[in-house]
Amino acid sequence: MKFRPGRIIAYLFLIVLAIVGAAPFLYLVVLSTKKRIEILAQVPPKLTFTWVQAAKNYNEVLFSQGMLSFTLNSLIVVSIATAIALVIGTPAAYAFSRLRFKNSERLASTILSMRFMPPIAVAIPLFLMVKAAGLQDSYPGLILPYVAFSLPLVVWIMIGFFDEIPGEIDEAALIDGCTRVSALWYVMLPIVRPGLVTAALFGALFIWNEFLVALYVIDSRAFQTISLGAATLVSAQRPIDWNIAATVGVVTVIPILIFSLFVQRYIVRGITAGAVK
Repeated sequence: MKFRPGRIIAYLFLIVLAIVGAAPFLYLVVLSTKKRIEILAQVPPKLTFTWVQAAKNYNEVLFSQGMLSFTLNSLIVVSIATAIALVIGTPAAYAFSRLRFKNSERLASTILSMRFMPPIAVAIPLFLMVKAAGLQDSYPGLILPYVAFSLPLVVWIMIGFFDEIPGEIDEAALIDGCTRVSALWYVMLPIVRPGLVTAALFGALFIWNEFLVALYVIDSRAFQTISLGAATLVSAQRPIDWNIAATVGVVTVIPILIFSLFVQRYIVRGITAGAVK
């Protein structure tokens, strides 16, 4: 094997990048397994922990403080809102990519510009509409705004994936007797599966981390999402129990981290692989 300094430098750079990226989260995990007095007495705290104290911290956060129910609320809202956004946004993206109609590019740009609008700009009108519809303190009251915020992102991600596919593929399906709907369902969707996963991932990340909409819509503790519940738990501590705060941080990150690792192979898969098969 030839000695390649460039490859060695690249691997070293990736190792350093991985350490820098993972170190804060790993340190957070270590803090979540300690007592509060250990964190305050030792600066920086030692990178040691006991399983007994870790069990106490996570039991306190998940069951006594209710983070488990907050996590389940977020999983329900994220799953339904992301699925609805994909169901509506994918056919819309296919139409923008394949059907050239009047002002299609201008309309697509308008949809994208809606994503640039910060949620704070529509927080009060959104709250008034949700309240008038009787959806405050409910799953639909959260899901519908999240679908509206996620749709522009889904549409624009999927437009890019559809544009990368040669038009001859779905044209051949139409010649073979498929309608536009069946061509989208049976031919295009299997090819753009990496795009669907990518759009779902970005939409889920936005909804999972979103705080402002939940703050305005949800008053009852029974429907609090994980971001709202985490902020409530941390701000309620006077003084702050840093071990509990760290445990809340770990619980907040773990579900979306598992989801990201699970769909990683779909994201890195080449989009043309499906077309070749």
